[in-house]
Amino acid sequence: MKRLLVFALALFCLPAFAQKPGDRNVQKIEKLVLKKRQKYTFQGRDSMATIVIDTLIMADRSSLLFPGKKELKLVLNYASIGEECLLSGNDGKNNGTSLTLSANFAKLKHLVIDVPGLDAKMSNRKYDNGDGGKVTLNYLAGGIKPQLSDPNKEGYIEINTRAGGYLTNAQTDLYAVYSRLNSGVPGRPLSQLPNGRVFSGGLGRDGKASVKEVASLSPDSVQDKSPKEM
Repeated sequence: MKRLLVFALALFCLPAFAQKPGDRNVQKIEKLVLKKRQKYTFQGRDSMATIVIDTLIMADRSSLLFPGKKELKLVLNYASIGEECLLSGNDGKNNGTSLTLSANFAKLKHLVIDVPGLDAKMSNRKYDNGDGGKVTLNYLAGGIKPQLSDPNKEGYIEINTRAGGYLTNAQTDLYAVYSRLNSGVPGRPLSQLPNGRVFSGGLGRDGKASVKEVASLSPDSVQDKSPKEM
């Protein structure tokens, strides 16, 4: 009986040993089709992930959302992108996602990559104004070459890595702080402030973006041809 238990335990543990550590957060999707204005959210607790989509078709104004992702590698082996489509991500702490997007654009009209730092808000101010994400866009040679200059022409990609805090107003913040202090419990003036803290409201850091042509979408064989920093 003891031998059977040991053998069964060994079989149960075998897949865990056979799995490569780098494959734990890799998600593979054969085909993903989004209709006009449809939103698709990638859920999951992992803050770092790799998603490989063999075929992605995004109709006009559709969106892919990546909440809670600190770092994301997104590989699109075949991408058809309509008008005003959106890729957006943040780490859940007001910081924009650091995104590496490697794509073969078969069709590209207008894509927005939105990974800004978010503004801290007094209503739920657990974190400071966030930092913008870092974006690396690798587009496959032979596919459509994206352009960053003219939003009225096809192939346009808009990248937003701006820091949080630009829209904050010091007077409004001070008024909100004083109002909460006045409404606090006697003897506990900070009880109405999130975590008992008053935030400075300082700006986060702007992110960066780079765009480059590559010979392959494979992470192991990406070769730069014409890097362009933004």
